[in-house]
Amino acid sequence: MRIEIFRQACCAADDQSGKLETVYEVNSGTTLEALIQKICLSDFLQYSSTSDRLSVEVEGRKLAEIDASGDTIWSPDVSPSTPVGLAIGRRGLHFVFRSSVGNADKAPSKPLPPENSSSYQIGATMLDRRMYGGIGSVLGLGVAMTLLNTVFESFYFDRMEKGLICLFCIVAGSIAGRIVVWMKWRACKLHMERP
Repeated sequence: MRIEIFRQACCAADDQSGKLETVYEVNSGTTLEALIQKICLSDFLQYSSTSDRLSVEVEGRKLAEIDASGDTIWSPDVSPSTPVGLAIGRRGLHFVFRSSVGNADKAPSKPLPPENSSSYQIGATMLDRRMYGGIGSVLGLGVAMTLLNTVFESFYFDRMEKGLICLFCIVAGSIAGRIVVWMKWRACKLHMERP
């Protein structure tokens, strides 16, 4: 049985470079306790000084809490010997951070995988805009040069007019590249919002 495991990043650096999801292949009769111990021993979970307690959840239902020392505190309505096939099934297992003082944080009922975080989306969109805008500019310049040396060759443009045509094509190519990025991220966002 395949179980998808997601964890919340413990810091900004972990969000960018850490492995935030994985898949475990286990027997459906494997106990929750055995699966969680296996995950803890694999060094998949990461902690920091401010993020030192993870809540183990399935669709927002808390199964247990694990602190940085590896101690597991089970929820009163969950038995550690429950088979993963019953407790998790085909849903993902989420590890969400809790405050070490009380339970001040309220985790979302369905934590988002790391690629959906707003900081990731903002950074990736900015990078895509620059990259696609630059590629569009270069393609625009190529189109301008091709047009000036083929279709517009008989018009005898002077140097200033040729420069303006090149500039216009560079700007148009940059705008076209940014429109492509906008359409790409809009389609991606619509796809992620579908249930």
